[in-house]
Amino acid sequence: MVRSNSSKNIKYDCVGLGVNAVDFLSMLDPYPQLDDKVDVVKSSIQGGGPVPTAMVTLARLGAKVAYVGKVGDDADGELVRWQLEKEGVDTRWVVVDKKIKTSKAYIWVDKGTGKRTVALDRDKKNRLSENDLGFLKSISTKFLHLDAREPKINIAVARWAKKQFVQVCLDVGSLRKGAEKVLPYVDHLIVSRRFACGFTGTSDTYVACGELLKTGCETAVVTIGEKGCICGTENEMFHSPGFGVKVVDTTGTGDVFHGAFIYGLLEGWSQKKTVEFANACAAMKCRQLGGRTGIPTLEEVRSFIQSSKKRTSAKYEEVI
Repeated sequence: MVRSNSSKNIKYDCVGLGVNAVDFLSMLDPYPQLDDKVDVVKSSIQGGGPVPTAMVTLARLGAKVAYVGKVGDDADGELVRWQLEKEGVDTRWVVVDKKIKTSKAYIWVDKGTGKRTVALDRDKKNRLSENDLGFLKSISTKFLHLDAREPKINIAVARWAKKQFVQVCLDVGSLRKGAEKVLPYVDHLIVSRRFACGFTGTSDTYVACGELLKTGCETAVVTIGEKGCICGTENEMFHSPGFGVKVVDTTGTGDVFHGAFIYGLLEGWSQKKTVEFANACAAMKCRQLGGRTGIPTLEEVRSFIQSSKKRTSAKYEEVI
């Protein structure tokens, strides 16, 4: 295992390792059935991927972050790196491989609901190897964010993190082979309801959250879309409601939630304040097409939360 010397290394608040892609987004109205033909209402091309988008979120909020992944030596790979660098995400550890193509995600968004369908076109050779982990000798970080897409590499880096007293966060949106092997190394597990209920074999989100805590994590969070999330720790379990917005596109919502949640951990906030903040960031993202265009700054989130609470208070006063 590669060891680091923190006194000489580049220091980050968070380092993210996971898959990336270029997102090709098309908004459709109406959303087509099989064999239908429809016109595109609006389109966009953006960098994507759960971990990279979480790093962009952290960067916009003011954290120092780096992303580790693999891209092809092609125009799409250049776009992935350029967009991350433009946001202030350090990409010096991104591996450029001439033998692969950069991943693409084709995303169809229903204008009426903002919900989307995603098809990932990823080269089977587009995977990090242990030979790509030399960067661990050169960095120190407070948090490591993973996506369980490559369990063997995730585990190798998570083991390094444990030896460096780095906290590990994990994003899992869907059931996938090998993800369970990564769970024992995770401090903060944030998953979708689909994964939580599928993995634990229950339809009760609270029960699922409790079962996930048994994997050894310090915090388990189950996101439940516009309803917010369920957050569980050793001492408590609670529901944090979502924020009401006019939804344009749900792409990247969970990724933004992860980045905002890690920001709350960096700030040392309580779990309740952290998930409220993450819910707000995720809701704000939904107001624009694509996973990144709607990601807010810190001041924008603070203003949004304050104005939302004022509206809620005003409605309550009208009722009483």
